Amino acid sequence: RAVSAGISILEQDGNAADAAAATLLALSITDYGSFCIGGEAPFMYADNKTGKVTVLAGQGVAPQLATFAHFEKTGIPRAFRPNNLSNAAVPAIIDLCVTALREYGSMRFEQVVAPSLAILEGGGKRWYPDLARTFTRLVEAERAHPDERIAGLQAVADRFYRGDIADELDAWYRANGGLIRKADLAAHVTHIEEPLSIDYRGYTVYKCGVWT
Repeated sequence: RAVSAGISILEQDGNAADAAAATLLALSITDYGSFCIGGEAPFMYADNKTGKVTVLAGQGVAPQLATFAHFEKTGIPRAFRPNNLSNAAVPAIIDLCVTALREYGSMRFEQVVAPSLAILEGGGKRWYPDLARTFTRLVEAERAHPDERIAGLQAVADRFYRGDIADELDAWYRANGGLIRKADLAAHVTHIEEPLSIDYRGYTVYKCGVWT
């Protein structure tokens, strides 16, 4: 279903970046447990016209409270649990998708998230309505800028990382033992980087940096 989400965007004349964003958002539902919008993802973009390859670092940083002194006292948890989220990094996926759409895409967030909303509206896990509500609120933020695609995309990121959704995430992390705070969310940025590369038997092989 995540692959179908990307293909549907291509069929609507979206480009590869549009389709990639749609696929990532859908994967946060279909592959939950291995991947979610609270996580991270490597992203490489190849421009067929110029041959240039660019990396979007879809990686959240550790929160400011994740200090050596903190983990010296508590130990580092081996896995994520609902009551122990102290090793969680800042969620990176929403800003990664927004950055991909802004830099390389042609569509609005509302268009690329539509396949994911369709999956959620079909019913399934108990958390589906919550994620659908989050996606819908992000679409509402974008709609406040109907004639400005870039401003609309920025509004999506601002509501998630610096607005009321960030307030709710802050409260949730506090209640569940997490270290992420609104200041960590507000400071998040998707870095645009040069890839690592090596020539091998007539091919140039690219990869993301040391963060993955």
